[in-house]
Amino acid sequence: MRTISIINLKGGVAKTISSVNMSYILAAVHGYKVLLIDNDKQGNTSKIMNRHGYEKAGVAEMMTERRIDMSSVIQQTAYKGLDIVTANMNLLTANLTVLLDQQRPQQTRFKQALKMAIAL
Repeated sequence: MRTISIINLKGGVAKTISSVNMSYILAAVHGYKVLLIDNDKQGNTSKIMNRHGYEKAGVAEMMTERRIDMSSVIQQTAYKGLDIVTANMNLLTANLTVLLDQQRPQQTRFKQALKMAIAL
């Protein structure tokens, strides 16, 4: 498994469109299995993939729930081999919850959830 992160604190530098395009190319052109994680409260990556909403669990729930079922968080997209974990405005509350939670280290939440996802 390889992880590619596109990170920049400044807005408007093409993080979202770069992530979506790279994910699509890796899955559709090169045949890799790709899990795209939308980690922005605006949820634009989820919108591009036509998966934005509040009905299903996403990144916010990954961050706050202790024993989350990853099969309920990972959604298939319209593209073979390209799955997504969605985001929405619930990330605002989730970020605050994580900052205030003194019981579990913040650094391991995604790592543990992704280990479960790989097992699926």
